[in-house]
Amino acid sequence: MRLKPGQVKLICQKLLLTLRSKQLIVLKTSEAEILSKMEEIFVKDLKVEDEINAEAERLLDQVAAQSGGNIDREKMFNLIKRELVKKRNAVI
Repeated sequence: MRLKPGQVKLICQKLLLTLRSKQLIVLKTSEAEILSKMEEIFVKDLKVEDEINAEAERLLDQVAAQSGGNIDREKMFNLIKRELVKKRNAVI
């Protein structure tokens, strides 16, 4: 995960504050509960992306070994990652 827990908390706080100040949401439970749930979901999504990245790296290594390493690793990584995201119905 590229973000520290404190950074995730700050992002969630700012998002909630913005949504409330623009009157886009009305809280039906405590702000603390909502922030906790937001952070939980945020971290879960980051972990999904980390898992996809790790799988893409493994697949990229296999492709590179089969092709003799004669590939554009960045392009191939992005292609593999895009396919994995689509396959898992993930949003990143």
